[in-house]
Amino acid sequence: MKRKGRYIVEAACLVPGICMLLVYLVFFTLYAHDYAVCIHTVLETGMKGCYPDGRTDRQVREEVEQELSQKLSGRLLWLQDKTVEVKVDPVRIRIRVSGTGSFIPVNGIEVQQTIYKVQPCETVRRSRWLLNKDKNPDNKKEEISIDGGSKDENTI
Repeated sequence: MKRKGRYIVEAACLVPGICMLLVYLVFFTLYAHDYAVCIHTVLETGMKGCYPDGRTDRQVREEVEQELSQKLSGRLLWLQDKTVEVKVDPVRIRIRVSGTGSFIPVNGIEVQQTIYKVQPCETVRRSRWLLNKDKNPDNKKEEISIDGGSKDENTI
């Protein structure tokens, strides 16, 4: 008994299956990348927008929408038709980014985050302190706290 065709039949079944698996792995990687980029960008932009610096809610909404659109346009690999919605009220900022791509059979990506304006992130406070330090070089009553942030003796 000769079994010459046995390996050809097995290869004909396995090779397309392995190729499809690799293609879906690449597509899943693109989807996961864009999802992570959307979440990170929404949180980063939301934290900048929630800092209380005297802007009106309308100005904050416009700046957050513009910054999100600008940042997402250069970072996304799969997501093509994106929609950015920002709702700002005195207590929180709600940001929703959704969209679809063209070649993965998935409904799309939808990221929705709520950022409260109560206590902004320490990083934002430090960066605002650095910006204000450059604007006001005469303020010499500043001290550095243990965690690296800034404490001004004139403010509470």
